[in-house]
Amino acid sequence: MIRNRILVGVVAGFTLLTGCATGAADPAQPGTASVPADSSAPATSQAPAPAGELSIDQFMSQIAAAQAGVKTYTMDMTMETAMMGKAAEITMKGAVDQTDPSNPSMKMDMDLGGMEMKLLKVGGDMYLQMAATGKKWMKVPKSQMGQYEDTTDSADLTAGLEKAKAAMKKLELVGEETVDGANTRHYRITMDAAGLAKMTGSDAKIAGDTFDYDIWLDDASLVRKVAMNVSAEADGKDLPMKIAGVMGHYNEPVDIKAPDKDDVTVLPG
Repeated sequence: MIRNRILVGVVAGFTLLTGCATGAADPAQPGTASVPADSSAPATSQAPAPAGELSIDQFMSQIAAAQAGVKTYTMDMTMETAMMGKAAEITMKGAVDQTDPSNPSMKMDMDLGGMEMKLLKVGGDMYLQMAATGKKWMKVPKSQMGQYEDTTDSADLTAGLEKAKAAMKKLELVGEETVDGANTRHYRITMDAAGLAKMTGSDAKIAGDTFDYDIWLDDASLVRKVAMNVSAEADGKDLPMKIAGVMGHYNEPVDIKAPDKDDVTVLPG
């Protein structure tokens, strides 16, 4: 269970590093999170410059400036790893609404090496749904929410970027590529070994002094894709982490609602 939590935290932290910090906005009504159709246009931002023309500080500031106008986005992450000595795949697919940055909402479908789970955070409450519970949602008591926060709290991108930036040693432009129909620039960031913990909040440690973090930015400097492939160790066991993720549907309408109260039970302590 601890190992699963580390893996979920790694994927979630990696995802949320590329999430969005938003400016002030009218908060959504309690129990729901939605964005009107007329907000579908992404924030206007300056096109990304070649890495040779940017310092790391400038590069990260460019990303933060682009993300500042984003209210909603979707994510689709995959991680190839090992669980109980066998190859396993973890997938996380969901949507985030940060219209109210102090109280973000999220819905996510996860598959932890064959164990399927749905996670929902809305109106300050958190719910889990697993195969064993059928259609019932388990409401997570406030006292237990902390152990799931890495997965659901998209919070402040700027803080996450600042933590990761301290570990960044080198920035290079790999080339121009198309991701989900969008023109992008593919950048590679070399990070020192401490960067993994700073990015993900996990205690996994990599073999080696550095690792590469790849990120694709579109013409508005919005993150479209991320990737990382490292050999790590956690709990004294090998923990390979090959992660790839695609982000998109920026500022398009999302529908994140609390479950019907008749479908909710309390998560056992």
